[in-house]
Amino acid sequence: MNTVPLETRTGTRNAFFTCAPLSLTAAGFVLLLRSYSGQQIFWPDYIVMGLFPLLFGQVVIGFVLVSSGFFDWLRGGDPLHIMRRPWRDHEASAPLAATAIVIPVFNEDAHRVGQGIANMWRSLKETGQIEHFDFYLCSDSNNADCWIEEECVWLKLCQELNAFGKLFYRKRRHAINSKSGNIADFCRRWGKRYRYMIVLDADSIMSGSTMVRLVRAMEANPEVGILQTQPAMVLGQSLFRRMLQFSGSLYGKLFAEGCSMAQMSSGSYWGHNAIIRLAPFIAHCDLPILPVPHPDKRHVLSHDTVEAALMKKASYEVWVTYEETGSYEEGPPNLTDMLTRDRRWCAGNLQHFWFLFARGIQMGNRLQIWIGLMSYLCSPIWFVFLIAGSIGAYERARFTIYSAGPEDLGKVQNSDATILFIMTILLLFMPRVLGILSTLPRRREFGGGSHLLLSAFLETLLSMLVAPILMLFHSFFVVSVLLGWQIKWTSQNRADTGLSLLHCLKFYGWQTVLGACGVTLAYSSLGLNFFWLMPILIGWILAPITAWITSLRNVGQRLHSHGLFVIPEETQLPIELRDLAYAGAPDQSSDITHLWPQALLNPYVLSLHLSMVHQRLATRKEGQTAQSLINLRERLVHEGPLSLNAKEKMRLLWDADSVFWLYHELWSRSESSLHPDWLEIQVESGKKSLLN
Repeated sequence: MNTVPLETRTGTRNAFFTCAPLSLTAAGFVLLLRSYSGQQIFWPDYIVMGLFPLLFGQVVIGFVLVSSGFFDWLRGGDPLHIMRRPWRDHEASAPLAATAIVIPVFNEDAHRVGQGIANMWRSLKETGQIEHFDFYLCSDSNNADCWIEEECVWLKLCQELNAFGKLFYRKRRHAINSKSGNIADFCRRWGKRYRYMIVLDADSIMSGSTMVRLVRAMEANPEVGILQTQPAMVLGQSLFRRMLQFSGSLYGKLFAEGCSMAQMSSGSYWGHNAIIRLAPFIAHCDLPILPVPHPDKRHVLSHDTVEAALMKKASYEVWVTYEETGSYEEGPPNLTDMLTRDRRWCAGNLQHFWFLFARGIQMGNRLQIWIGLMSYLCSPIWFVFLIAGSIGAYERARFTIYSAGPEDLGKVQNSDATILFIMTILLLFMPRVLGILSTLPRRREFGGGSHLLLSAFLETLLSMLVAPILMLFHSFFVVSVLLGWQIKWTSQNRADTGLSLLHCLKFYGWQTVLGACGVTLAYSSLGLNFFWLMPILIGWILAPITAWITSLRNVGQRLHSHGLFVIPEETQLPIELRDLAYAGAPDQSSDITHLWPQALLNPYVLSLHLSMVHQRLATRKEGQTAQSLINLRERLVHEGPLSLNAKEKMRLLWDADSVFWLYHELWSRSESSLHPDWLEIQVESGKKSLLN
């Protein structure tokens, strides 16, 4: 048994994960300086020298973390990890405690969310421990259709699963502080009822056995505040989503394992698929207000990294349980949706600069903050680096032709640039090689050895095409945040929807123009040396085609039928992932939406909705209905449901008196006094109800 204290081992690892990246970065910087030795140095070269350590250091950090993860895999796991401690010997007899499973939603596909809840409920029931768990569906939806559908899905689930008193639905009227505010609202209202909270995203799924194991781990280790699982990306059909799933399965675990070795008990929290000890979370993890002038920008957008740092600051441990299976999520279906998400994440991650040098933040948390910052800052730095390097190469070529003597030409040809290039390539691609090596023993789960290698090769090529596209967009995102442009935290598209070629040409066509101009300019200025820029320029030129092809479901499905981009969860589909599907796009044959009007026409939906909102608005004195609400009622009756905008719909639905008044008027008035759309909806609501 190892008797070395955890603090001592932590200090040793901190020293290694500090010295190793610094040493490799210093070695690369020395090679860069030597490559300039004996040459004329121009002003762009100083920019290259200044930016090089930041870019090269990021590559080195990734290499060190994945290499450490590979070492940990070779030795069979980290003996200091929380999930490898002696409590596992008595895991089956460990007690459980009251746990809330919290699912915040914002304009999501309620049908898909309900299917996920049903699967997790049944999985928990099979463990025999479901009495310790309650589900909370916490909505911030500002779309009337989504709101009414959520209520109906909740009731239907309670009826089918006999989950009354175990499955709760909460709709906030004011979505203050987005998701973090939604979670905070749950903690204020119900947090004292539970010892733990498992936070899930709308597309998250977790098996019952995994949830039980997480609770037992928390019970056996009272010093732990957060246990973060590493969710596997699943259920993708488009080529883009399949590529993300495959790379996550192939390389993600080694990176997470290396991060866990570096961070240890100062691990990461990603905001979902994690279990949280509620008492210290409520006491210590209230998000601070940022010291910025604009009041609308003081709220922390990406709350998870900050909450993990605050939990550790309060002397509670945070661990990533990278070996635990049974935790799943879905990735973005196409490049455009990923960029939409990245723009929000960029704004949130750049806010974390305020916490990078804050007092009491542990090294592991600082590492996570730094990685998050540089994941976006690297793009504009890389872009400026390329421009400065190209200008420097152009100036040096002119100097060599017009001014340099034979001895200078020899020095240029014998520079150390080639050695630095080889070192960079090794650092970039070695993590992929290590990921493949660690996966080969499980190659059958990936479709076989040959399919695994071919898939890894194709994924590398696609990643090389996508990287230059992301560089330009991420650079724009960073600049827009620094300029103070407002970023809205919107709902995500989670269905496998493809992109039209026209959309791709409009959205990415400017990169094609930029790439074509870049090829012309680079060839005329650098001659044959322009080939060094071709991987980036080709990515820009092919940007619309890359985005379009990778978004197609049939391309991803065809590759899968040939055994490519297969992941273990597809070799044997877990029962928790079965029968999960999105409702799809609404019927485009009619402009009328038939969901929210059911709260005004269907007596069962009406009763359900009134039971949700009536008590919350009972403070208004009887008979004192605002004139603006009266005007909205009459306009809705006479001009139809299309006459109201989104905010007006929500305002009416929040007013119980207005909802009941509209139900009475829509069924009692003559057809001639109603807008024709109401007659159509009445027919449709008679044929099909949300509660059926």
